[in-house]
Amino acid sequence: MRKFFFKKDKPDKETFKDSEILGSFDTRKDALLNEKLKESEIRYRRLFETAQDGILILDFETGNIVDANPFIVEIIGYPLDEILGKKLWEIGLFSNREESERAFIELTKKGYIRFEDMPIQQKNGKTTEVEFISNVYLVNNNKVIQCNIRDITERKHTENALITSEQNLKSQNTNFANLNKVYTALNEDLTESVHHIQDINDELVSSKIKADESDNLKSAFLANMSHEIRTPMNAIMGFSEFLLEPGLSKEKLEDFVQIIHASSMQLLSVISDIIDISKIEAGQISINVEVVNINTIMNEISETYKKLVEPKKLNFQYSCNRPNDEVLIKTDGNRIKQVICNLLNNAIKFTTTGSIEFGYHLQENLIEFYVKDTGIGMSPENHELIFQRFRQVAKSESEIYSGNGLGLSISKALVEKLGGNIVVKSQLGIGSTFTFTIPFTEKIESTVNAPLKAKFGRFMHWDEKTILIVEDESNNHSYIQELLSPTSIKMLHAWDGKDAIDQVRKHPDISLVLMDIKMPIMNGYEATRQIKEIRPLLPVIAQTAYALSHDREQALIAGCDDYISKPISKVALVDLIAGYLN
Repeated sequence: MRKFFFKKDKPDKETFKDSEILGSFDTRKDALLNEKLKESEIRYRRLFETAQDGILILDFETGNIVDANPFIVEIIGYPLDEILGKKLWEIGLFSNREESERAFIELTKKGYIRFEDMPIQQKNGKTTEVEFISNVYLVNNNKVIQCNIRDITERKHTENALITSEQNLKSQNTNFANLNKVYTALNEDLTESVHHIQDINDELVSSKIKADESDNLKSAFLANMSHEIRTPMNAIMGFSEFLLEPGLSKEKLEDFVQIIHASSMQLLSVISDIIDISKIEAGQISINVEVVNINTIMNEISETYKKLVEPKKLNFQYSCNRPNDEVLIKTDGNRIKQVICNLLNNAIKFTTTGSIEFGYHLQENLIEFYVKDTGIGMSPENHELIFQRFRQVAKSESEIYSGNGLGLSISKALVEKLGGNIVVKSQLGIGSTFTFTIPFTEKIESTVNAPLKAKFGRFMHWDEKTILIVEDESNNHSYIQELLSPTSIKMLHAWDGKDAIDQVRKHPDISLVLMDIKMPIMNGYEATRQIKEIRPLLPVIAQTAYALSHDREQALIAGCDDYISKPISKVALVDLIAGYLN
């Protein structure tokens, strides 16, 4: 190791020269370092003063501003001479002193803080948005704080414009993701917007195609419905005129009457389908739950359809696994009957040879009804299609089967309303099997060999009874008079509700009131309420042609004891009256 001597020492000549050389080297090194430092300081100063972000230098201990670049003036609106020596909150960078001090404490602990969106109050009172970043640096073994402040007003305007655009797109059922950090991902968002607009266009095209298809279906439905209504009307009107011809034979008279009756039932079926589909679309389809005997319903259907299949010479069978029991269930028996009849009508329509079978099976918690035929069948792609409104399976491209295309759609809605499900299994050219299930939770009471409930006979004699017929239409009144005349019952007539109340007061011997609902002066509901106040135990049966409202419920609420809808069947009316008079 070399030694360095002071003047009092006596180094040899060689040692003195080495020391002199080393001293000269250190001097040059220091000078070079100083020069580098000055150059670095000049560069830093230039960057500091020309930066397009505002820069503040703070004392680490006090938080006072010790230096600031010129651009900060444009951002905060304070001149440089009013910035130095101040705290951040004093020049509008924080809303208050406490907030500024909390941020300063966090900075001294973490060495870094950042506020991406920070409102500042300029000297002139104007508010602007800035991004605020602060770091702690070590300079010459001393800690200093540098704050970078960037004006993001324009960027905020861009962000707000993009957010507004996104909200407008969302109002058109878009699924755009929220714009996050738009200024760093603008290109991606614009690309996504273009893609989404294309999706919307595709959806609009698809919607237009569906709308056009729906319009075509409805047009075809209206044309087909016109045919379905005019065809039976043509028979009714035509054969009604024939009845007026003199010298008509008894055989022709009977044939014409049967044709008129069959055509009337066909027309009524079309009208009922229109009403039911309207109820379904309006969400007003009603289910009247009561205890019914499934075997009674099924036997009635079997007896009716045996006659209908005779002209086609089809093998018709009815099957069930509890033929001699009263299979009691709480449900709407009329709706079940309606669904089965719809399925049987389709089976008869599409089956020219072979057989039709219908029935039911009891399962653990379900009753499974079925209708099976050996008809034309259908391809798999039509299995779901046929349950849609106005849809029909075509014979060919230019021909479809008769019918309004509503039966299966109505059946599906009714089964689902009853808490069940309907499906079809079918093969083209082989046949179809429709199956639907409804819940079954009632106990099966075995009554082996017990006869099913018999309806009251048509030939009733009530010569000691009096009935009040409340009906404002003379033709309907005449029909009911003719219908009940074989029973020898005494009949009184009232033209409106007020007249009906007067008749009840005058004739205490009235045994039953057949009440029309829609009448002038006073409707049937109000008349029933007042009649029940006079004679609470007098039976009142409502009869109406209303179809779109909850007639049965309204009639019962008004005080009616029962309800029958128009057109009125002779057997149904006589049986209903018998239940009260007998």
